[in-house]
Amino acid sequence: MKTPITACLLALALTACVITPPNERTTSTGQVPLARIYIKSMTTQVADQAEVQFSRSEAFIIGNSPQELAINDVVLAQIWHGERLSIWLKPGASYTFSVKPMQTLNGDYAPPRASVTLDLKTAGVYKVRLGADAKGPTMQVEK
Repeated sequence: MKTPITACLLALALTACVITPPNERTTSTGQVPLARIYIKSMTTQVADQAEVQFSRSEAFIIGNSPQELAINDVVLAQIWHGERLSIWLKPGASYTFSVKPMQTLNGDYAPPRASVTLDLKTAGVYKVRLGADAKGPTMQVEK
């Protein structure tokens, strides 16, 4: 009698861990939902500003966990595999973007981080692809 009850409780507990709240699920267009964007003002399209497009590739095992996307060491959003995010910034400045796996456990472990610096000289579209390899997250500027 104990074994079936224990199995049911374990299954319910595991199911609760993997259910994503509706407001945090990836949108049908693949955009990061507003609930996971911390600086929402940057997602508003403004004339004469540079658009920076981030896209995170689909992953099977490596790089499947949520990642924190930061601008100048300030967390901008959580981005999951297969999602996209566009932000608008003033041209004529350079910005450092970084990405790291979300840290979920307390401890001394510092997750690996990837970063790239973009010099936004003019208004236009700049594309950054987020990925992962065996060493951790990766970032590539597409031209």
